[in-house]
Amino acid sequence: MGLQLRKIKIRSKKGQTDFVSLFFALAVIFGLAIFFLILSYLNGQIQAPLSEGLAGAATPEADINTTKILEQTDAAILTFDPLFPLILIGVGGFIMVTALMTKSHMAFLFLGLLILGVGLILAAVYANVYQGLAESDDFTTTNDDFNIMGLFLENLPIVIIILFILIALVLYGVNRSPGGGGGL
Repeated sequence: MGLQLRKIKIRSKKGQTDFVSLFFALAVIFGLAIFFLILSYLNGQIQAPLSEGLAGAATPEADINTTKILEQTDAAILTFDPLFPLILIGVGGFIMVTALMTKSHMAFLFLGLLILGVGLILAAVYANVYQGLAESDDFTTTNDDFNIMGLFLENLPIVIIILFILIALVLYGVNRSPGGGGGL
């Protein structure tokens, strides 16, 4: 009659984690857009002093073309604008795989709608913050280089709605298949 520890039962809340992943997508999309905008701006600000400093530091025998190196750096940063839709597809794919690995009951859709409401409010705030930053005097010329990224950030609430619909389709479409638990 000794003391024994009972096994703790952890209740699974997996149905909520898929819709909460909208916040992950929102943070990643917004964070990357702001990062690339600021990185491009800072690159433009330091290019002239850096070019002068590097030209004076290198010996004439070294044959280093600092202008070419700085232009290639600028081009590499601007390459992320056309790649931004691929980043979105990657984040969306990650969320779809997460939703596919989870079984959820249809009752969690109501909770998902509440999470969608909060996500849409945050998406609208993030879109306005990005627009305010991009239209400021310092970032206007930098923002002109990021047309595709700006388009997605201006329509961030629509992107979040599309991700929510895809998550709901994956969660509740898979669960209704024969042998897939949950569902109706």
